[in-house]
Amino acid sequence: DSCDACEAGRYAANADQGLCNRCPHPLSSVNGSTTCSFCMEDFYLLTTANTTADDIFKSPTEYCKPCPPNADCPRNTTREGIIVLRGYWRASSSSSVLTK
Repeated sequence: DSCDACEAGRYAANADQGLCNRCPHPLSSVNGSTTCSFCMEDFYLLTTANTTADDIFKSPTEYCKPCPPNADCPRNTTREGIIVLRGYWRASSSSSVLTK
């Protein structure tokens, strides 16, 4: 696909390349991106202090985990940002385990 600025969910490996590639599942991007560095809707990003955007791009399923049941994970959610639905709770923001 030829494009001036890639749409969300696509990237141009080189900014002047003019060719937009689909982000590897389950990654996403913003308009005009040259990489895909965050998780799409219904996934959350699980990283460590040493994780780089390149690590995420090379191994997306290692870092993007499915949103837990009874939670909401908008695009670009981290584990800390998981939205817990009413009637459920979790021990801390560093947990993805929800309890009723």
